[in-house]
Amino acid sequence: MGADLLALGAAVLLQAATAPAPVPPRPPRAMVAPMALAMSGPRFHLPKIRAPRPPRWFRQDTRPGPDSAQVVGLLTSLAATDPAVCELAVDMLGNGWWGGGREVAALRDRQPTVDAARLAFMGGVTDRRAVPALVAALGRQEPCVRRAAARLLGQSPLSEAAAGLRAGLRHAEGRVREAALLGLGTSEDPAAFEGVQQALADREPDVVRLAAWALGEYEDARAVPGLVRLLDRPEAGVRRAAAYALGNIEDTRATRPLVPLLRDRDPAVRQEAARALGSLEDAAATPALVDALGDRDANVRLAVVEALGSIEDPKAARPVAELLRDADPELRRAAAEALGSIEDRAAVPGLIRALEDRVAEVRAAAASALGSIEDPAAAEALGRATGDPDRSVRHEAISALGSLDDLGRAPESLINALRDPDAEIRQSAASALGSIGDPRSVPGLGRALEDADVQVRREVVSALGSIEDSTVTPFLVRAMKDADPEVRRLAAEGLGQHR
Repeated sequence: MGADLLALGAAVLLQAATAPAPVPPRPPRAMVAPMALAMSGPRFHLPKIRAPRPPRWFRQDTRPGPDSAQVVGLLTSLAATDPAVCELAVDMLGNGWWGGGREVAALRDRQPTVDAARLAFMGGVTDRRAVPALVAALGRQEPCVRRAAARLLGQSPLSEAAAGLRAGLRHAEGRVREAALLGLGTSEDPAAFEGVQQALADREPDVVRLAAWALGEYEDARAVPGLVRLLDRPEAGVRRAAAYALGNIEDTRATRPLVPLLRDRDPAVRQEAARALGSLEDAAATPALVDALGDRDANVRLAVVEALGSIEDPKAARPVAELLRDADPELRRAAAEALGSIEDRAAVPGLIRALEDRVAEVRAAAASALGSIEDPAAAEALGRATGDPDRSVRHEAISALGSLDDLGRAPESLINALRDPDAEIRQSAASALGSIGDPRSVPGLGRALEDADVQVRREVVSALGSIEDSTVTPFLVRAMKDADPEVRRLAAEGLGQHR
């Protein structure tokens, strides 16, 4: 590193060595403009997958982290760059984005030394000499640099890093306490839990907001009473952070206190309350969420629909089905997905109509939902949907047909899908026909034994083995001569079942 960077590092280390000033007595709370937990922005559809989060020791990246010179260099560069670029860079700390594909897509003049430096920041800081610089940076003027320092300390396995963050909770400056809470929410340090709870009573609303967020990252039910008390705070950012945290903790004691926030004056708070109630999956919230389906904000309505899908209360099926006619295609798509989660047959007529929606994503979601509900009354409409011009709709319709209860008779269009130009569609069609078990599909499956795609042939043979009819035997015998050993194995297995 250059002399100027070394000088800066020395100055930072010297600054870090000074003890933090004591926190002055708490003055009366002043009115502060509400702050949002996060920026509101465009809506993106992501599948709702909620799995238990692994413990932090499992999530910790074990690769070597940056040394002290690299840390000081990063903080210096971040302070000098455009704030937006700085925020983007900090977002990537500890994130292995791109994975192995980065090597394949590398540009010709990529420098290995740059890659090595980048990879260093994928791991936690293990150089103890870097900790004082990071602790000192919690008080920098640039918010992005404070955030970088907090994240690096929070991702570090060093006890000194944890101690520095805990000490930051007692700092006189609110921005240091705020940054320390960001780091502690990242580390989930058990020794700091009580201190983070105490920060809910901080004199500065932004510190309270970060304390609420951090407690949500801990996912510890002991925090519920203190977070519930924040739901009445005047600052929208604090209310939203508390709702977020209660949703993360998933304790149904929060259901009743969260319900009034569905009528909050701030749309971001209403949206977060709906998300939290969806995470709690408590049917006691269904009536209030159904009432909130008429919210004037599109983002709130979307969050409410998704929450009702997570709760899976059949009482919500009809109100949600009414949204299949909404003008907003994203809301129609979300309604179809929610109905697939609720799995109530009262939604089937509306979902059948939605198979004719002008937006392909809505049609695909409707087909998927009908497969989840498993009502054979949808077979005819799903059969028509197997000829949809959109590939994803065809795929979902075919998969749904294989899921219907007691169908018995395969639609002709499903058999015809064995000749679809898309190999994955042909494979799905074979799988669905095997699930239905209709002997009428045997000739079509027999012809598909000549498919050029080996995965299709494997699925075809598996389907033939599932159909309880003597007409499958000649086709299974023919499949015993296939060039692929897995096809031959499946054929032998099928013949054994038909003896």
